[in-house]
Amino acid sequence: MTGELLYEILLGELNLRQGEAVAGFSLLLDAARKSNDAQVYDRAVEIALQARSGDGALMAARAWSQAWPQDRKANSQVLQILLALNQVPESLEPLKKELAFASDLERDNVINLIPRHYARVTDKKRAASVVELALEPYLGKSNNAASAWTTVGRMRVTNNDMAGALDAAQKGQSADIKAQGPVLLALELMTKKVPEAEAIVTQALRRQEGTDLAMSYVRVLIELERYTDASEQLQAITRKDPKLADAWLVLGSLQFEQGQDKQAETSLARYVALATQDANNTNTRGLTQAQTRRAALLARQGKMDQARQLIAQLPIHNADEQRSRLLAEVQLLRDHNQWQAAFDLLAANLGDDVDLMYEQAMLAEKLQRLDEMEKLLRAVIARNPSYYNAYNALGFSLADRNMRLPEAKQLIIKALTFAPDDPFITDSLGWVEFRLGNLGSALGYLQKAYKERADAEIAAHLGEVLWKMKRQDEAVQVWREGLNTSPNNETLQETLQRLKPTL
Repeated sequence: MTGELLYEILLGELNLRQGEAVAGFSLLLDAARKSNDAQVYDRAVEIALQARSGDGALMAARAWSQAWPQDRKANSQVLQILLALNQVPESLEPLKKELAFASDLERDNVINLIPRHYARVTDKKRAASVVELALEPYLGKSNNAASAWTTVGRMRVTNNDMAGALDAAQKGQSADIKAQGPVLLALELMTKKVPEAEAIVTQALRRQEGTDLAMSYVRVLIELERYTDASEQLQAITRKDPKLADAWLVLGSLQFEQGQDKQAETSLARYVALATQDANNTNTRGLTQAQTRRAALLARQGKMDQARQLIAQLPIHNADEQRSRLLAEVQLLRDHNQWQAAFDLLAANLGDDVDLMYEQAMLAEKLQRLDEMEKLLRAVIARNPSYYNAYNALGFSLADRNMRLPEAKQLIIKALTFAPDDPFITDSLGWVEFRLGNLGSALGYLQKAYKERADAEIAAHLGEVLWKMKRQDEAVQVWREGLNTSPNNETLQETLQRLKPTL
């Protein structure tokens, strides 16, 4: 490092401090080239990135990589900058070098990280092709083949090539029967409705000693609404590992939802016993869920006092847990139409919590105390002007009662400015348009809401608009779908009783 180079570096740093990023970058890059110093190259790249000059950063990183062809950090910078600039084809060579630089022990990790590097590029098809070309030398190697095929499969998933991703998962499992990557890819494919992927999972399950994969499989089955299959898997897991608390919790929750009250109580009680054995590692959230479900089972049997007492026994270590316990008891009362008791419970614990104020407003509506509901919702808005659920609830309540419709519409539109993709707020806008007599607009909004969320209440509203437009067959079809989803939905039941369609 000569005095002249040191002066140039210092001058570059002084330019940076004075806000002259371009001049500072130019001086440091020139100094890096003259000195061939990796640290100065690194600093030049850093400056360009801070100045949001992608082209400058790429120029400096390439100069660094050319000067130091074996410098792994230089190559990594080139790769990352190319991808940030969406120059996907140019990333092939630095990606190949990144793989070549990795030792045998770390290459699998490098391969597994590739989909994350390419996650933000826009040309997913080109990205998948580039990655596959870079990984071609490793697809046939037994020590890296499973990871390589898994990464190829994940890239194909991002390109929406599910058949190709399935083929990659199968080849990955064939390359290494014990590898986890292809099995996890298969689980992801199951969630994307690729049924053939399940054979990969079940084959792996037969060789598993532990229960981690089985629990992941259960979660996918639940996501696919295959509750019977999930229950069978959970029963097998609890037989294999009777002390696995989480399995008992999930099993009890499934049994609860399916109305298997006796079995649910047994499973949930087992979870509580296991969860409380080690006071230092108690899963408070899981314990709250289990005890809340047990309380609901008691309430189903008409033992509301015992149910509330069970919730009251939940441990409290902080304000959040106290709030969770309060909301659990309120929900228990709501589920059994004990509106007044829930309202009184909230009134005694309200404080300045806007979420609790909103809940109390919804209970006031159930009690037909509409003036009080509006007062509470306006108080919520005053405290938190971005609380969009309050705008929506007030606007919908007015629309539903056919009151102050222009104001109702403005409130709902205000809610949509905060949550433009919320299907329930879109439903509210459709409903107020219906009340205003704008059937075409109402239909458009409600169809959009129902497409995004096939909820029974949205089905009730959409069906009524179709019925009003003399499209009875379509209305009946939507109502039938709503009944399949939620046969006891109050809004849907009220609509059917009032209009009396033939279902």
